[in-house]
Amino acid sequence: MDSPISHPTARRTFLQRLSVGTLALMSGGAVARTASPGAAPAAPRLVTSGTDWLDRIRGEHRQVFDIVEPNNGLGAVYALNYLDSYQRVHGLSGDDVTAVAVYRHNAMPLMLNDATWATYKIGEFLSVTDPETNAPATRNIFRTNIILRPGLTYEQMMADRGVVVVACEMALTVYSSLTAEAAGVSPEEAKADWEANLLDGAVLAASGVYAVDQAQQHGCSYCYAG
Repeated sequence: MDSPISHPTARRTFLQRLSVGTLALMSGGAVARTASPGAAPAAPRLVTSGTDWLDRIRGEHRQVFDIVEPNNGLGAVYALNYLDSYQRVHGLSGDDVTAVAVYRHNAMPLMLNDATWATYKIGEFLSVTDPETNAPATRNIFRTNIILRPGLTYEQMMADRGVVVVACEMALTVYSSLTAEAAGVSPEEAKADWEANLLDGAVLAASGVYAVDQAQQHGCSYCYAG
């Protein structure tokens, strides 16, 4: 699978769109969460403060996996391999070992459900091809297709006591804004929709880089996971 930004022209276009979206975000300030189009505005969604998910980091052995690109879904593979290695070599699991997977930048949409991928044309946006159709993915092809883990889903991975999964709220805000037009909704509606359709078990942090830093301050070693 090609990288989401594999060609110079595509990369320039992406960066231009990202700059516009980021500037709009910065100038617009905080936005209230809304429900579906036509519904009354809901209360703003509170981004996790940090202490709740950080308190789930346990044990002597802790590593944070910095996942920046889809990269064929390998970020989850690295995190699970870390846990399995401690189980095989040291017989440790559960409260003894923690893997923190931070999905930021282009990897953030991997924490969204299939319906959101279809509605916002995320496969087209990230240049992710569905191997079953050879067309831009209209589903989250990574969610149920973890390499070396047949049958395991992201939701099941996140239900594991030793796995903490964090999604970047900054990436969610910018990317939902950039794809809102494709879904025929406003940026505010798109952001609320993305927040409501995060995969079960994923938590939002203010930004991915913040989450990586906080995990390291909480005793995690660092692993770049593509």
